[in-house]
Amino acid sequence: MPRSRHVRRLPTGDTSWLASQAGRWLCALALAWASACPVAGAQTPLRYGGDVAFAPFESLDASGQPVGFQIELMKAVGRELGVEVSVSLQPWAATVEAFKAQRVDVIAMVETTERRAWAHFLSGHAAPAFAVYLPAGQPAPRALQDLQGSRIAVLDHEPMRESLSKWLSGIDASYARTPDALAALQAVQLGFADMALLPRAYADPVIASGAVTGLVAGLSNLRLQTYSLAVARDNDALRERLQGALDRLEANGTLPALRDRWLNDEPASAEQLAMARDLAKQRRWTWWIAVGGSLLLLLAAVALRQRGRAVAAERTRREAAEQSLRRSEELLERTFQRNPEPMLVVDHRSGVVQDANPAVAALLGLAEHEVVGQPLRALAHHIGMDALKRMARAIDLDGLLDALPVTVTRAGGEQRACLISADRMRVGELTIVLCIVRDVTERMAQDPVFRQGYQTLHDELAQARRDAPDSVPPSEPGEDRLREFTRAVAHDLRAPLLAIQGFMGLMRERLKLGHTDEALEYSEQVDKATRRMNAMIDALCSLAQVDQHALQRRTIDMQTLAADTWTLVRSGETARAIEIQFDPLPPAQGDPDLVAQVWQNLLHNAWKYSARVPLARIRVDSFQEAGRTWYRVTDNGAGFDMAKARHLFQPFRRMHAASQFEGSGIGLSMVQRIVRHHGGEVRLRSQSGVGTVAEFTLDPVAA
Repeated sequence: MPRSRHVRRLPTGDTSWLASQAGRWLCALALAWASACPVAGAQTPLRYGGDVAFAPFESLDASGQPVGFQIELMKAVGRELGVEVSVSLQPWAATVEAFKAQRVDVIAMVETTERRAWAHFLSGHAAPAFAVYLPAGQPAPRALQDLQGSRIAVLDHEPMRESLSKWLSGIDASYARTPDALAALQAVQLGFADMALLPRAYADPVIASGAVTGLVAGLSNLRLQTYSLAVARDNDALRERLQGALDRLEANGTLPALRDRWLNDEPASAEQLAMARDLAKQRRWTWWIAVGGSLLLLLAAVALRQRGRAVAAERTRREAAEQSLRRSEELLERTFQRNPEPMLVVDHRSGVVQDANPAVAALLGLAEHEVVGQPLRALAHHIGMDALKRMARAIDLDGLLDALPVTVTRAGGEQRACLISADRMRVGELTIVLCIVRDVTERMAQDPVFRQGYQTLHDELAQARRDAPDSVPPSEPGEDRLREFTRAVAHDLRAPLLAIQGFMGLMRERLKLGHTDEALEYSEQVDKATRRMNAMIDALCSLAQVDQHALQRRTIDMQTLAADTWTLVRSGETARAIEIQFDPLPPAQGDPDLVAQVWQNLLHNAWKYSARVPLARIRVDSFQEAGRTWYRVTDNGAGFDMAKARHLFQPFRRMHAASQFEGSGIGLSMVQRIVRHHGGEVRLRSQSGVGTVAEFTLDPVAA
């Protein structure tokens, strides 16, 4: 039997009660559903503003949709916080204006002193990639250290100015400040700068567009700036929520995966894109020939094409060799002309001055035509006939002259204390004498020790004319430094100069015979020798200027300075396995600019000479000895034989062959000059195959 149903029948007047009860049930059900399942958009959307053209961080794709690392990151942050994220990409200036007007909640940028006044930054989460852009065919730098002495175009923006003061403060370079990446790259293209240091996000699109040609990217893994999210200064609650989300995304691997996907891929260079386009055109052209021609015609076309390519390649190689020869001759001439030391080239047979740089005329107070083309004896009034005879005798007997002290009388009667070094060399069919004169008058007036060394050397030569050679008195410290410097100028500069002249002669012969491949190889050697000579001249000038630098003693945070310097040294090659340990370092009293160069040279040596060790270990610490604070850098690198340590601090005296480790050979000389300038001391201990310990103190010996 069916079950009976008991239905309560309501009077007609109770329908309003039923409606009110149904309304209450529906409201309760809606509240319960809202508490269990929050509706998307129930919270205020998070508004993110970015740069419309800053790939791969953020940009618009072909359809106008935002894409990039920051876009994916903000989506992940929104999911982590359970809020919707709206993205607005505009030109950067407009985005900053919107942020300051509170139309945007979050932006991402480099933290600077000025920006901290109107933005509250989170911890850095990414680093934009920088690269050095230079003309194709020029040797690319391998580390920031190689930017020494260069003219560099950079952006005239606050983030770049702070990055230069932090990372490149120890590098002696001149900077051309430009408003944008296009202007910086054009400065390199037009020769106003040697290279440009730019974010790849700005520079690569300019090169890819074809607005600037002939430039390539080098040293492309630089990370000089840290990218951070920022909120309004008074929005601490949002900053804490965002920081927590970023920390969780870092911990669960989401953020590292985004960095690996968007920021570690090297974008294709403009040359690669052009090659791809050319290859596609070539394939289409070859296909139509194959379809439209017969086999015989195809073979003939291929043969003619190969022949044309060979002729074009030969012509291109010859033009490149001739251009390289012209460039090498110009570099050699410019090197000779810009040398701050007076230099003369004298024909050995006739004694006629073949060439002289402007510094010679400036020293003598004469016009150039009064020196070049004149016999050397015509300068006897300025140099002295006795000094000329001693020079000629030394050149005839030994082929060289090392640090002859002479008094040079200028055209106006003023006398200058100088040192003359000379070297006889063979150039083609001629025998010439290269003379280098160094004016030491100001140095003698400022440095009593140097003045004593000069006078001792002068007296020694006078005594040598009267007595036997073995009666030479012991040398003084000033004399040793004097001989060290003049020997570097007279002897070490001769090697690259001879190499340049020799290879240029070989290049001419090979070009006459049509051997362009060999000529190109010789041109590379000429370029290398010219760069070496320029670097040596710059290094000698820097070395000579250390003692002239007025000390600005201040308290130096050695811990921070050493760590920042290591970051700078390591920036050029981050793939190597290096374990470095920084022990607590006490502060020091000294000149921060000079002491930064000490750390840079010592840490760079430790980094360089441990390159061939499977696992390099470097330690930076300090210790007390006799009331003085010593700072120490220890490495497990190649080391050297202490039997050769007597040449350790001499310019260009290297403990290893140049083929093993690159360098100018001036670093330790610079370290010693700077430390002694502070009144301190530097010392090294080493063993081949074991490593090296370098120690220095800025404290003078207690009286």
